[in-house]
Amino acid sequence: MSGITNLVDIFTSNYFQAMLVAAKTTILLAIVALVLGFLWANILAVLELSKWRIIRWPVTFFVSVVRSLPELIVIFLIGLGLPYLFMEFEDVLPEPVMDAYFSLLDTYGEYLFFALGAFALSLIYASYASQTIRGALLAVPKEQWSSGDVLGLSKPATFFYIIMPQMWRHAFPGLSNQWLVLLKDTALVSLIGVHELMKETDYIYSATADGFTWYAMAALVYLAISLVSQKLQDLLYNRITKYDQEPAK
Repeated sequence: MSGITNLVDIFTSNYFQAMLVAAKTTILLAIVALVLGFLWANILAVLELSKWRIIRWPVTFFVSVVRSLPELIVIFLIGLGLPYLFMEFEDVLPEPVMDAYFSLLDTYGEYLFFALGAFALSLIYASYASQTIRGALLAVPKEQWSSGDVLGLSKPATFFYIIMPQMWRHAFPGLSNQWLVLLKDTALVSLIGVHELMKETDYIYSATADGFTWYAMAALVYLAISLVSQKLQDLLYNRITKYDQEPAK
């Protein structure tokens, strides 16, 4: 009975409520990174399929570099390296610019590091998702482009109305897995000062010295978010492949 009481006390404590608030930041961070990353991924995938080597090779090199680096290094380079790099030009930049920069840090520092963390995560997501999208585009038969010509559609219209719907069926499972990886990677941005779930858990651990309980609670929150995400992904995938699953009449 005492165990149940202790569990109720944990879930009703101010510490757990603070974790739930921080979890909202985690979800928001993941969504922002997903939207940005998906845009970058589509652009990178299309550029990598370009027939011009001067376009294709730099994009391939960029994607290979980002995928080869540990994710924490990418986050540090952007989240900590870019602000430091800006400081290196303090003597060159006009004084009003530096004053505005320091004012921005003082007033909106938390939002700035949130944006840098989201940008770093979006690049990491894009480097992997672009390969999934590129493979999905290659899986669509080339004859489908000709069908657009027969219908009198332009190349962009053919891509959006004929190629992309088919591409989604191939890309969605891989993109779904990469979303779950992105969701877990949000914990890494706590190291650049973003106050998300893992950062809040660190604060609670420092205050209570009870690492097992509160990190277990953080694991449960991450698990709950992941399970809900997987359920929503299943519903969306069934919607996308609805007509594929219907028996032929």
